[in-house]
Amino acid sequence: MKKRLAVVGVSNRAMYLFLDLPLKNYKRHCDIVAMLDRDRSRMLSYNSSRNTNIPIFVPDEFEKMLTQCRPDIVAIACCDADHHHYVIDSLRHGVDVIVEKPLTTDEKKCAAIAKAARENKAKITVTFNYRYTPATTKIREIIADGKVGRIVSVDLNWYLDTYHGSSYFQRWNRLREVSGGLSVHKACHHFDLVRWWIGQNVSEVFAYGALNFYGPNGVHNPLTPQEIGDGRTCPTCNKRTLCKYYMRWNRDEYRSGGTAKIDDHIDIAQKYDGYSPRQCIYDPAINIEDTYAAVIRYNGGVFLNYSLNGSVPYEGFRLGINGTEGRIEYKELHGENRIPFTPDPCDSRITYIPMFGGREQIDVVNDGGGHGGGDPLLLDELLIGHDSLLKVSRTADWRDGIESVLTGVAVYKSVLEHRSVSVDELRSKIFQA
Repeated sequence: MKKRLAVVGVSNRAMYLFLDLPLKNYKRHCDIVAMLDRDRSRMLSYNSSRNTNIPIFVPDEFEKMLTQCRPDIVAIACCDADHHHYVIDSLRHGVDVIVEKPLTTDEKKCAAIAKAARENKAKITVTFNYRYTPATTKIREIIADGKVGRIVSVDLNWYLDTYHGSSYFQRWNRLREVSGGLSVHKACHHFDLVRWWIGQNVSEVFAYGALNFYGPNGVHNPLTPQEIGDGRTCPTCNKRTLCKYYMRWNRDEYRSGGTAKIDDHIDIAQKYDGYSPRQCIYDPAINIEDTYAAVIRYNGGVFLNYSLNGSVPYEGFRLGINGTEGRIEYKELHGENRIPFTPDPCDSRITYIPMFGGREQIDVVNDGGGHGGGDPLLLDELLIGHDSLLKVSRTADWRDGIESVLTGVAVYKSVLEHRSVSVDELRSKIFQA
């Protein structure tokens, strides 16, 4: 039976993952029955550009949408701080939920979602698409096969380049009250991966964080004190020729008035009502960090050394997993057309080194698609069903979503309070509520 899918939050990410891909590749498996967003013109623009006639609703019409359109699934991709409203209301109406990461932004909202999940039969799936890439899945299988033995430590360093990293500080993500900060909004991906790989929950976190590149004190800020915070946006900024971030990625726009580079996070060709996704990256309204370093202890004894860097010349991550019987190494580069050097072909291979043996390099097959091939495989599972050939489960539920949020919350608490933070204590409050 075809699933009836309603989409809440017509973000660029939602348009790609929950609208365009299903309409193109999954017509046999689902129908898009509604979309809801605070910006009505955006939904009208979507219908017009795709020649569709999907019913549209605004936030205070959510229950009306559920009643009239009778979705089987609500896919939620609005601002992070609003996720919990739609998750909880959907569950109370008996409707399954697919929610973009992060599940929500703080521990209070986690507690409200946990309560609703326990009290209702409808299910929550969190779209941790990095579980679905061929490389991360293979790493999980190597660990499950026992080839590294008991895991003792993990090193994970994540890099956002000057294009993608700066985009978080142009958009709504730059406000902690909306996104939870990058320790939640972005790092929840990474914390979920590690937890999924090693099969342990976080117990304690100690972290440092700073705003080095963005905000009024950003090291490359060309604005005078009088110009900072005046509401300027990139396309009309009179200092854009002095902004290294702008000129690195938008020279064509400056030269000819054409369209800047596009990905599924920021698309300047899209129209917005009362909102610009290209706000100044040196704005004093920015209240999140761009750099983190954390040491994290898990309940099974594993230590994680983690860093997130929000302004780097290239994008990707480096991973090392150390066990009693061997080590896994992996490096991945993202944004192929943005890498300022010729990548080494070996960068796409997983390296396994037995404790007392020779190195083995493992190639993985990527069939294409967004986020390292993870997006189409994620949709396959959500709309068609579980791949019976897989050795491991990649599905993430509300508990997985909460665990990643709590780790990100603990990182920020540690940064703010200059102390280690017990995730065990945060978790106990949620599950006792």
